[in-house]
Amino acid sequence: MKVNRLEGKGLKKTVLTAVVAIGASAILFQGVTLGMTEAEFKKTNTIPTSYANVTASLPQAAPNSLPEGYTKANYTVGAHNNEWYHTQIPTSKDMTKEDASEIGAQALWEIFDLNLEGQVIEMGYQQPSEGYSRSIWTAEVMINDERSYFFTVDSVTGELISIGRFQTLDRKAIPAVDAALEKNPQEYVALAKKLAEKYNVVHSTVKSVAYDGQGYATNGQGSYAPQIDVEITGENGEVALMIFSRDDGALVQINFNREFNEKFIK
Repeated sequence: MKVNRLEGKGLKKTVLTAVVAIGASAILFQGVTLGMTEAEFKKTNTIPTSYANVTASLPQAAPNSLPEGYTKANYTVGAHNNEWYHTQIPTSKDMTKEDASEIGAQALWEIFDLNLEGQVIEMGYQQPSEGYSRSIWTAEVMINDERSYFFTVDSVTGELISIGRFQTLDRKAIPAVDAALEKNPQEYVALAKKLAEKYNVVHSTVKSVAYDGQGYATNGQGSYAPQIDVEITGENGEVALMIFSRDDGALVQINFNREFNEKFIK
């Protein structure tokens, strides 16, 4: 899946990673091998906020921090179908793919209300590299034999790095930037504030929320899905990115520490 954004002063190429593989000329976005570009139309409207400390926490490595009401589903953990991952071998410091998949499964249940009973999670391991000091587990979730969701987890700490879903793509024409939405994105800014607080997206009190651009995702076959980005900044300095569908306002993706993800962008 490719993602494109429009930039106010022209086009630029960047990589917004939900899933990243560096090596064998592989760059993955949302769990699919591809070459991709992002060019953002940025006009920031920052809304200062003052939240109380959020006690809810997204699933991490701790086994006793289950989301309220969560029951582990009977899902299957398999190997990622991208052969590049097959050459990457976890070390004794890395958690197992089963433990990493459960962290993602809990987050998918909490954020997307997804029950993985009877489904398949395909896991791929990525070693640290020259430009990337942390190892990760990459996951694609198969729902009824279709790639439907994805997530990435730090293989040592269990930190959830990114999570999202593949949008159903049915547009043939590339969706343009919505000028009215660009001028007044408050509906999405408010929604992002609400969800950032609910899911503790920046792991601290939220300092500010800002509109960060519009764009689209494409499956490479002429179908496109319009999106809008909102940036979340925490009092602790973390910056996360939340992506929503412009069609129905639904949450599409969260990058839990944008600074962390953007270390891949040169």
